[in-house]
Amino acid sequence: MSTAAISLRRSYKIHGVGVDVCAEDPAVLTAMDLRLRSFRGQPEAAAEIRFEFLTEGADDRGRPQLPADAGRPVYDTPYGSLHYHPQPDVVCGTLGGVRLRCEPGRGVAFLTSSRFSGRDLYLATHPLTTISLIELLERRGLFALHAACLATAAGRGVLLSGPSGAGKSTLALALARAGMSFLSDDIAFLTHHSDAVTVRVLGFADAIGITGHAVARFAELQGLLSEPVVDGFPKRLGRIEDLFGSSALASCEPHSLVFPEVVPDQPSVLVTLDPGEALLRLVPDVLLTEAAATQKHLRAVAALLDQVRCYALRSGRDLERAAELVRAVA
Repeated sequence: MSTAAISLRRSYKIHGVGVDVCAEDPAVLTAMDLRLRSFRGQPEAAAEIRFEFLTEGADDRGRPQLPADAGRPVYDTPYGSLHYHPQPDVVCGTLGGVRLRCEPGRGVAFLTSSRFSGRDLYLATHPLTTISLIELLERRGLFALHAACLATAAGRGVLLSGPSGAGKSTLALALARAGMSFLSDDIAFLTHHSDAVTVRVLGFADAIGITGHAVARFAELQGLLSEPVVDGFPKRLGRIEDLFGSSALASCEPHSLVFPEVVPDQPSVLVTLDPGEALLRLVPDVLLTEAAATQKHLRAVAALLDQVRCYALRSGRDLERAAELVRAVA
């Protein structure tokens, strides 16, 4: 399927990598631009990465199809699973009503659905786009870390890593509100070369998913309660510049890595964590796809752990105290 047949296109530049988003439905471009707004750029003759969102029709000849073999499972959700196929080096699968065929080597991801609205719009422009972006950028030397990231005025970064529900977003909002510079809410990228002394963190200032719990914690977010949740989206979405009037930081040097865990009705406590334990927590987030790229990704994670101090945070009822503890080790 050629982008020439798709009438809608927007271009972005993510840390030097040109990205084109092409779609047949304007709702897709709106949803994607909310995520990638801080990376807006000029169209390039040949962007390194291309997303094509294709609407199924009566005649789907020439549309990307899924491989016939089962492949190796790499990502599982209640809506479906994604698999990696070594030959022909693709990540494929279906979540809900959205079909993905991501070809990292070629730099292209195809997302196909009968409609891009409600839950299917969310699945296409969030989890499926995120997984695709992780794989596409990994092949271009940017290694994803499932973490929020903020930095001090001196550029010392703190990463907040953990699964969904660990409290990363709420804690990141508290730190941003306290004056730390915001880099990311859920995904950050590492740059690491074999001859480099240090790892750097590159921000991904995505739209932040705001829960009702977070709204209740911050007076600045009260206005979101009057806005309905978009059909099919699990959380309200907001940009850090709109929420707190501050722009995002592009990169920082990581200094600490914190694994938060929500512990209701208990005081917040921060304890040191062995780097080996930290590695065990981070490795499951690295997708086991193409061997050479996966090994580079794991080396970048190991290099990060050689550089930072690791902590576990039991974040209790006193969010302000939890934020103070994190700021103290940044």
